[in-house]
Amino acid sequence: MGIIIRQTIKGTIFSYLGVLIGFLTVNIIQPHALTIEQVGLTGILGSFSLMFAQFSILGFNGTARYFPYFRSEKNKHHGYLFLACAVSFVGIILFAVLAYIFKNEIISEKSHKSPLFEKYYWYLIPLTFFTLFFNVFDLYARMLYNITLGLILKEFTKRIFILVSILLIYFKLVSFPVFMVLWLLANMIPTILIIIRLIENKQLHLKPDFKFLDKTITRKLINICFFAIITGSAPLIIQNIDSYIIFKKYGLGETGIYTIAFYFATVIALPSRSLYSISYTIVAESWKTNDLKNISSVYEKSCINQLISTLFIFIIIWANIDNIFQVLPPAYAGGKYVIFFVSLGFLIDSATGINGVILGTSKYFKYDSLFNLLLVGVTVLANLWLIPIYGITGAAIASAITLLVFNLFRFVFILIVYQMQPFNYKNLVCILLGILVYYLSLFLVPKMDNFMFDTIARTFFITIIYVLAVYYLNLSDDITIIIKKYLLKFKG
Repeated sequence: MGIIIRQTIKGTIFSYLGVLIGFLTVNIIQPHALTIEQVGLTGILGSFSLMFAQFSILGFNGTARYFPYFRSEKNKHHGYLFLACAVSFVGIILFAVLAYIFKNEIISEKSHKSPLFEKYYWYLIPLTFFTLFFNVFDLYARMLYNITLGLILKEFTKRIFILVSILLIYFKLVSFPVFMVLWLLANMIPTILIIIRLIENKQLHLKPDFKFLDKTITRKLINICFFAIITGSAPLIIQNIDSYIIFKKYGLGETGIYTIAFYFATVIALPSRSLYSISYTIVAESWKTNDLKNISSVYEKSCINQLISTLFIFIIIWANIDNIFQVLPPAYAGGKYVIFFVSLGFLIDSATGINGVILGTSKYFKYDSLFNLLLVGVTVLANLWLIPIYGITGAAIASAITLLVFNLFRFVFILIVYQMQPFNYKNLVCILLGILVYYLSLFLVPKMDNFMFDTIARTFFITIIYVLAVYYLNLSDDITIIIKKYLLKFKG
């Protein structure tokens, strides 16, 4: 778990630096620099490019579980990167053809076409292309234990460039069309940088090794690609279908409000992203040696560590929710409970640990494909049912329900098949502690007229009480060691 903790911490630090920049960009400057329709445009383009890039990889990302068999520095990993790029090129061509055929269906709102989306529709081609190949090279780097490279470029570097483009339009130095070009370039730059870094590290091996691809390995790769199309695409459909349904029913305006509110909630998931990146490689290697004890240990620690960290963030966000909306234009007020329910969904997902990584790298990965397929249906039905009743808040409720059901399926399956049960009394204690700290922050910290001072005071109170309680209750050995280290530095 040591390498996981170190890389998770490093990745989380840069992720939160990125969140700070992203918060300044998306939640403070952007709502004042762009109209809600323009915010909705960048949101829908971002969501679509993520989904389309996932489809375009044609499931090859699922072959990462077999990378330990390709691993050979001497033989340049037997042309694994070449295969990934070749499959992705085929996928992007298929996407471009489908994007042309279904253009009218994609850009149409409930009653008419969206002229703003129609104007910038073809941005989806380069945006999807560079998103796709960033994912390819990032996955390859992670398989080589370069875990934080892609994370830093995606969460930190890209947001720096987006901040620059937002500042330019905020100060009216560029027009909106010029801003869109700069925004597109900002999304393309991380792919270029990760390629450069792989070249510098002499890891960009694009020479094929067809001799290594015997019938057995080829059949395994094709088989897993088929199921990974479902497994890999379904989570992104689950995460982004709500934006599309909102766009189709209400247009870019409500989509913009939902985009801003959703971004606040994604802060909850950042520690999990770092953990999943490194644990995927560790668990895949453990399956290779059938080290179930190590997998069970990582599973248990991931649940309590992620619960502690994500619950802490959730409390801070919801305790300061009214202050958060002080920095936004009044038009965004309808996103308050979007933040709550999306945050709750991410909290549930994080608190159940690496169940998806365990299933996705095991011999039962096909069952995870089935779970994903079923959850797509649940997500679509929940959104179609709840959005007409509760509007954009209904989409957030549907997201939380989906993540709850999804993780319940995975938890029960792992429990039955592998007898791995990662929860104990400490998980319950942590939840009760979080509820207690939240209400103490409301009752003991007086409300201040200045929302900035109020946010600082309330956040400081929550941090001190929560962190010390986690330490003295010893809810996590890993987190206790980290806190003790900083306490000793502070005392010293």
